Amino acid sequence: MTAIHQLLPVLSPGDAIGQAVRRMRSAFLEAGFSSEIFAEEIDQRLVGEARPAAALEASVGAGDLVLYHLSIGARSARLFAGLGCRRAIVYHNITPSPYYRTTSPRVAYWLDQGRRDLARLAPVVELGIGDSAYNAAELRAAGCPATMVIPPPVDLARLSPRPAHPAGPPRLIFVSRLAPNKRQEELIRVLAALRACWQPEATLVLPGGWNDTETYAAGLRRLSRDLGVAGAVELPGRRSDRELGDLYAGATVAVCASEHEGFGMHVLEAWAFDLPLVARAATAVPETVGDAGILLDTDEPLVWAAVVDRVIRDAPLRHLLIERGRRRLGDFSDAALRERMAELLDRLDLSGQGGPRAAPRG
Repeated sequence: MTAIHQLLPVLSPGDAIGQAVRRMRSAFLEAGFSSEIFAEEIDQRLVGEARPAAALEASVGAGDLVLYHLSIGARSARLFAGLGCRRAIVYHNITPSPYYRTTSPRVAYWLDQGRRDLARLAPVVELGIGDSAYNAAELRAAGCPATMVIPPPVDLARLSPRPAHPAGPPRLIFVSRLAPNKRQEELIRVLAALRACWQPEATLVLPGGWNDTETYAAGLRRLSRDLGVAGAVELPGRRSDRELGDLYAGATVAVCASEHEGFGMHVLEAWAFDLPLVARAATAVPETVGDAGILLDTDEPLVWAAVVDRVIRDAPLRHLLIERGRRRLGDFSDAALRERMAELLDRLDLSGQGGPRAAPRG
């Protein structure tokens, strides 16, 4: 029986890649394949769901397939390159290293290494899987012979989605790690403009960890003080799924000023809570959003503030954006994922090899 295994540097329950890996494994198991997860580092909470990366080489046969999840440089890339089995890349994009050179030189180094790994691995695998067309284009540019797009599986149920019902003043939210490419500082400037001109009681919440970007997080706090909005900006750090769900449910508008996104999981999370979205039209964000949000191609805080204010005040506009978000969210449903996974098995000539047939369509 052919096996489909996955390899990645770090398996964590709290990030998008960890969620994708675990749900893809479930899809492979449902299709009748043997499937295990191998990682260099395994979060203590997931010890029973994965094996050490060093055990992979002895666990695969020539006809087996290994998917390598690439988002940063890692020792596991060298392990993957030396495997004597079928290989494919799942590419989650690599943040350009200049964003990190002043805030975290260590992260910048591993991002540069990730680019080198991409250039070395893309030409020698049989398939590159991007979680957006934007990522698939980068795979082709790196020499990947064939590509396809499979949006990352997302587990929204963990957040207990429900329609947001904010109590009190307008509340803006952006859920992501605190990092220079995410441009949380621009959202703080937007909040200052919004409070000065239209919504004096508005607040902003920016949940997300900053393990490698402490200096950036300190800069956000300093900017909040300098602009006189420190009391209106919350930086609660990494939150549990339950706490994140509560934060979404108490928000008024989802905002995203990020300059670099390979997909944008936070967009789907916002839609799951019926939040209207205002976002920067950059990298993979327009592709992910479609018509289900207002996309801006400027970082001018007054322009953003005016748009956010209109979304807050204009009920028909809010309802239109909410309805479009609900509809767009359907494009990333479990049924849509099963369809794409079946296509993946077809592309790799694996349909029917693991069991009676590939993953069910529809």
